[in-house]
Amino acid sequence: MFRRHMMPLSAVAGALLLAAQARAPGDTILLRVLTTNDVHGSLQAQVWPWSNHRPVGGLAAVAGMMDRLAASCDCATIRLDAGDVMQGTPVSNLSYGRATVAVFNAMGYAASAIGNHEFDWGVDTLVARIRQARFPWLSANIRERANDAVPPWVKPWAMVTAGRWRIAVIGYTTITTPTTTRPSNVASLRFDSGPARLDAAIAAARREHPDFVIVVAHEGAFCARGGTTDCRGEVVDLANALTEKPDLIVSGHTHSLIQTTVNGIPIIQARSNATALGVVDFVDSAGVRVAHLRVSTVWADRGRPDTAVARIVADEVRRVEPLTSRVVATLAAPLAPQGDQYPLGNLIADADRAAAHTQIALVNNGGIRADLPAGRVTWGELFAVEPFQNFVTRLRVSGAVVRQVLEHAVGAAEARAHVSGVRVVVDPSRPPGQRVVSVTLDGGGPLVDSATYTLAVPDFVAGGGSGYAMLRHLPAENTGVVDLDALVAYLRHLPQPVRAPEGARVVESTGP
Repeated sequence: MFRRHMMPLSAVAGALLLAAQARAPGDTILLRVLTTNDVHGSLQAQVWPWSNHRPVGGLAAVAGMMDRLAASCDCATIRLDAGDVMQGTPVSNLSYGRATVAVFNAMGYAASAIGNHEFDWGVDTLVARIRQARFPWLSANIRERANDAVPPWVKPWAMVTAGRWRIAVIGYTTITTPTTTRPSNVASLRFDSGPARLDAAIAAARREHPDFVIVVAHEGAFCARGGTTDCRGEVVDLANALTEKPDLIVSGHTHSLIQTTVNGIPIIQARSNATALGVVDFVDSAGVRVAHLRVSTVWADRGRPDTAVARIVADEVRRVEPLTSRVVATLAAPLAPQGDQYPLGNLIADADRAAAHTQIALVNNGGIRADLPAGRVTWGELFAVEPFQNFVTRLRVSGAVVRQVLEHAVGAAEARAHVSGVRVVVDPSRPPGQRVVSVTLDGGGPLVDSATYTLAVPDFVAGGGSGYAMLRHLPAENTGVVDLDALVAYLRHLPQPVRAPEGARVVESTGP
């Protein structure tokens, strides 16, 4: 076996070479790993604020780049994804992810992690997509809450082949899944903390004598200096805690750039939305196996797309185009979700409040996923902003509960939110739970803890998503209005061109 003749990667961590380092002359690439993560149904190329008007990504362009990299290295190659494959665009969502899985099948993926957003349409739909896939979906840390068993539709790991190599691929799903998908969708499941589950799965895989062991982990981090240094986050903590070290972790979930090594384990994450491709070359360098990592932007106007994938994408796009191309409104200025408070968030909160006929509304920032251009805006562009199809929910709550909700919104990064109907002043220097200085209603009066108010939130939040546990067991009325439909109706009734409400509604105290 290969490992008998060469030092394992974990024993030569100091020899890890990152993206900027070229192969030495004479080095032989043994295995090239091509990685994506957080594709979120991004079948088509997009122009991003950072791309200088150039189209980026799209799975036909990604596949074309993969094909060229596979052909150029004269080595075995494998294609892996770190989860959140399907959720996020009309072309994918309107088929409950079927379109994206069809494209992944055509691209020849060997395996994918199960991401938290794989559960957005419920377990039954995920199981249908797993059956459709010609690759395994993996997670070593999902258990049935009732009996601690591995669900029958979950595979902790799989052995796959690439050329002459046998590769054990182990999956991992973020432990935050119960609060980052609709909580009711995963109520029967448990997402265990990782080191023990992963160590056990890696040990089981090694008993089958693989040549490489790779973890696809839907868990991430954030790094400085091009993704190479000062890395902090759950996947870093996970890598540091492992005793059974894999040869590579393909990371996801944080939509970030990672190309580093932790505890002797190379870790790579290639941003998100099919805008970048991770490349890991395992190299025989003078009898020592090392890993070279790099992440490359996928420019859609550079290189030839994969024609077979392009045909599938075009067919899927045609199916939904009559709906996605419908013009809804005209915007006076572009709107982007930048920072904690922005006009697009204000607009969405106002739309939900209008749909639910409530005094107050709150929308979690995590549900706002895309920019809007100035000028004519289509239904498809609005769908990309609110892709999760949350129902607007109406609650009757005390002012004290409203205050709790607002304290959570300003006290936890994943709970950041926009509001309508109130202006909130906070003091971030205070301890969590005591940061809200004042809450003023639109009419000018203060929020009264003992009074009763009507509050609109997405059903994801009403169910405790993003940590809003104080709402989980309160009586809630589903308005029957999906958040996207609320936004479409609201935009159509505003004067055109629409000008989104400027100014933050959650502001920091300016002092005494």
